[in-house]
Amino acid sequence: MEGFNEKEGQLYVDDLPVSEIANNYSTPAFIYSASEIRNNFNKYTGALRKGDLICYAVKANSNIHILKELVDLGSGFDVVSGNELKRCIQAGADPKKIIFSGVAKSSEDLELAINEGIFSINIESEDEFDRVCNISQNLNKEVQCAIRINPDIPTGSHKYIETGLKTSKFGVGSETLQNISSKAKDKPLIKISGIACHIGSQISDNSLIIKSLEHLLDAQKLLIKDEHKLEFLDIGGGLGITYKEETPGNPESLILEILNKISALDLNIILEPGRSITGTAGILVSKVEYLKLTEHKNFAIIDAGMNDLMRPALYDAWHTVKEVKKRDLDKKIYELVGPVCESSDVLAKERELSISQGDFIAFMDAGAYGSVMSSNYNSRLKVPEILVNGSSAKLIKRRESFEDLIALETNL
Repeated sequence: MEGFNEKEGQLYVDDLPVSEIANNYSTPAFIYSASEIRNNFNKYTGALRKGDLICYAVKANSNIHILKELVDLGSGFDVVSGNELKRCIQAGADPKKIIFSGVAKSSEDLELAINEGIFSINIESEDEFDRVCNISQNLNKEVQCAIRINPDIPTGSHKYIETGLKTSKFGVGSETLQNISSKAKDKPLIKISGIACHIGSQISDNSLIIKSLEHLLDAQKLLIKDEHKLEFLDIGGGLGITYKEETPGNPESLILEILNKISALDLNIILEPGRSITGTAGILVSKVEYLKLTEHKNFAIIDAGMNDLMRPALYDAWHTVKEVKKRDLDKKIYELVGPVCESSDVLAKERELSISQGDFIAFMDAGAYGSVMSSNYNSRLKVPEILVNGSSAKLIKRRESFEDLIALETNL
């Protein structure tokens, strides 16, 4: 079997019992399914034409081994820092399949991107455009760019993951678009080849992305008027997954709608999925340290904390919790809390579970924005990551040690 499944009262990842992996590598630990990553990626590729490109959003999960899995599938990459770009190169990515987004690209970041010859730098402000021009001139290298627009479209998701509102730091408005377009006409080393847009995350309504596409097409007309030769539209990413009751996005139907809208245009499309590729492909496994039963509430105190999985504390996000092994115990309603010294260190509320001290539990759908958002708060050690492929488990990031934790601190 592929992905996460239950068999004979146990949670499995592909062909391996999660309990076996937890015993071998201890907890907390992130466990990923390579088959689920492949299946999720392939949902995007079936409807694409030659020249269209899927650029995985590296911020969702940047483990170099997962990036290598995606390189082998033919994926491109969307990066938002110089170090994410370096990760992709280290994983064997083709620079011509890398786009660089983000509002605060440093001079060093931009110089790296230009020297690597990446596919596109997505411009997010007029000042950034001026910086790209200066660096390209100093290096005497041509740079392919897209301009990221801000269409002012609400998505209805959490305010922290909406990125296409006029109050957002991302993208440019129509006046700035016009200014950059005019300036670029006199910059022979700058090639404005595309328009980009990304309105947010956890989107299940295709009409929102189609609405942003209409803004892209309006911007395209303006750039053509300024005699820029456009080759692609970067539609962004953001398709959602089911954490609780959400309707997941449908990659194939979205791509077909997009292609239908641009059928008369000689333009390729780029999509930037992240969560929808790795989100369902990972779990965080934790051990029950104590059960604390009170007259007000039952607490399951676990060895994973908000520093390991930030989403519940940051977004009040829901992750389904499963017993790794079913037990013949009375069910109780628990609040699952971690060891971090904060009242917000609550990973799940009001969950009905049959558990006892020492049992393993799994937080599902933790393959995106899990490990990448972890921290060393309370001097806690970052946890290992294990990639499962069929019946084989591979350690792709070892557990941090205390020596790792203090390695960058100056000697006493």
